[in-house]
Amino acid sequence: MSRRATLARRLGFIHPFEWAAVAGTVLGVGFLRWRGLSIDRVAVAYTVPPLIVPVAKALALGVGLQALYVAATTRSLPTGYLRRVGTWPWLLLTLRIGAVCLLFTFTYFWMKVSVPLVNWSLWDPELWRLDRLLHLGLSPSIFLTELTDRTLLAPILERWYGWWIVSMMLGLGFFCALPDALERRRFMLATVLLWLLGAWLYTALPAVGPAYTHPEVWQSLETEMPSARNAQAMLWENYQRVVKGRTEPLRRFNPTRGVAALPSLHVAGHWLLMLWAYRAARPLFLPFAIGTLLTFLGSIVTGWHYAVDGYAGILLAQGVYWVGVRLEGGPGPAKQGE
Repeated sequence: MSRRATLARRLGFIHPFEWAAVAGTVLGVGFLRWRGLSIDRVAVAYTVPPLIVPVAKALALGVGLQALYVAATTRSLPTGYLRRVGTWPWLLLTLRIGAVCLLFTFTYFWMKVSVPLVNWSLWDPELWRLDRLLHLGLSPSIFLTELTDRTLLAPILERWYGWWIVSMMLGLGFFCALPDALERRRFMLATVLLWLLGAWLYTALPAVGPAYTHPEVWQSLETEMPSARNAQAMLWENYQRVVKGRTEPLRRFNPTRGVAALPSLHVAGHWLLMLWAYRAARPLFLPFAIGTLLTFLGSIVTGWHYAVDGYAGILLAQGVYWVGVRLEGGPGPAKQGE
């Protein structure tokens, strides 16, 4: 076999999750440049390098978490799993997964932060009314804030919601380190679609969230949820800087601090992890389900989201899960580690 053939066999074909990430980036960046934004090498240099270490840590921690899970469920040392992790095909797929994580995260950040520049409308009044309509005239935001006011539940939900990035990165690493290559590729396809489609929905239906449009609802909870209030103030300051870019050059804004409500990708991300726990790590399904419920409640109690944002996120996560399972890899099982 020639060297070229050997290299081609080792590299394998371009998987659907890679096609989705590349296509999503080309479409997203092309759209933003068409609307007059300078998404260039400077944007890449500013956004991508800081992501490399966190992504690498998440993937490495995922291996450790998988090894612990295998040891706990089999009550034996995870030597078989660790041997598989050390194989060339498994490591190559891990590198490709890491590269795709950087790619879709870059696209997601820039599309989200650019929403005020490409679509000036806001759908918050309609979402507020839709929330009431779906809940028989009762606003979930008002109901849950009054229910949790002066209780331990408010700070607990705020704290859990504040841990979202950590929990999401650990979940991402865990399922990216599954022993089965086909399941790893399916999970990545669903993940890529979740974040890129979510960014397009932000662009199509811009909304900033109830904490910004109805701040009076959360006045009584300000002392109980200081972290959420501080984070919202920080993101709102960045949002206002981006809005000024409609009439003057953009200066000193952070592309990782976009503001958007529909869908709630916090809820969607945890829902997707919950679905994969049921599929690939059944003993962990209940903890993931509880975590998802707390995320949904926290998204409303903190004022980041309308309830309908969470429902939209759940529908999106269900859809990309279905696509990921059916589109990637065909009906047969993949060879382990490839």
